[in-house]
Amino acid sequence: MKQIKKRRRFLRIGNPIGFSLFCLVCLAVLAGLYLGISWAIKNGPGVVKAMRTAVQEEVMTTPTIEPSREPKDELLPTATPTPSSTPTPEVKETPALGTPVATTPTPEPTAYVSAGPAGNISAALYGQVIGIDAARDATSKYSSEAAYNLTLANRLKRYLESQGATVVLSRTEETKGALPNEERGPIFKKAGCTYVIRLMCNHINAKTSACYVQVSKDNKAFGQNMIDAYVAATGMKRQNGKKNGIETKSDSVAAGCGCPCALLILGNWDNDKDKDNLQDEVFMDRICEGIFNGLMAQITGEPIVTPAPAVEDSSEEP
Repeated sequence: MKQIKKRRRFLRIGNPIGFSLFCLVCLAVLAGLYLGISWAIKNGPGVVKAMRTAVQEEVMTTPTIEPSREPKDELLPTATPTPSSTPTPEVKETPALGTPVATTPTPEPTAYVSAGPAGNISAALYGQVIGIDAARDATSKYSSEAAYNLTLANRLKRYLESQGATVVLSRTEETKGALPNEERGPIFKKAGCTYVIRLMCNHINAKTSACYVQVSKDNKAFGQNMIDAYVAATGMKRQNGKKNGIETKSDSVAAGCGCPCALLILGNWDNDKDKDNLQDEVFMDRICEGIFNGLMAQITGEPIVTPAPAVEDSSEEP
């Protein structure tokens, strides 16, 4: 007969040992589940929050790499440098219209030009631009006379401006160093002078007291009006050897000014009487009046009122 083997019953429920082990395993599993669930309930929110914070920090610290773009065949604009030497015009509002008006700064006048106001429209010399040249300069050997010429030129300027003229000086108190005659004429031409008067004293025999005027041959009538009015106002004598006190001769100032020009020899700076008279305040006013009358005679064509007779003296020029 076939031998029947006995079956193992170690883990069967009917086996007390197996059943005990099974129960212990179930209890361990249940205890583990309980502990796990309890820990998750207690610590789960904090863990989730910590994980979220770590993820956000990782995202923020990770550099973003943008895809590179290859340059295409495009024309890039070229920056044009803005010049800095040209001043920007100032924009002002026009009160009446409210329209912005660009104004350019007015350039400073040249060193030797001093233009005065145009004056009253009803004034005698309104519209006339008169040039005054104080002859010589501070570098001349006749420096004291040069200083006087400039003093008289400023006085004459104020007088003619009071009569409505615009006056241009070839040199002023600010003029330093030599000022050649060749540079004086263009100053008057550029300013549009209608007449030019040059002021200078003579240096001859100290016993001589006399005056005259020097003009080009084309301006003899202008010269005659000037010397006649000057003699009438001051009572000076006309220089011997000058017909009616006129010497026909041109110079570089007259040649360059582009208008009638007269060189008025006021008197002899080496003569004590003339020198004292020329620096007298009243006498200087008479000089200004005589020059004004000469200009008016030239402009209006009317003769000088009661001109002083021509007086010749026996002195000779050097």
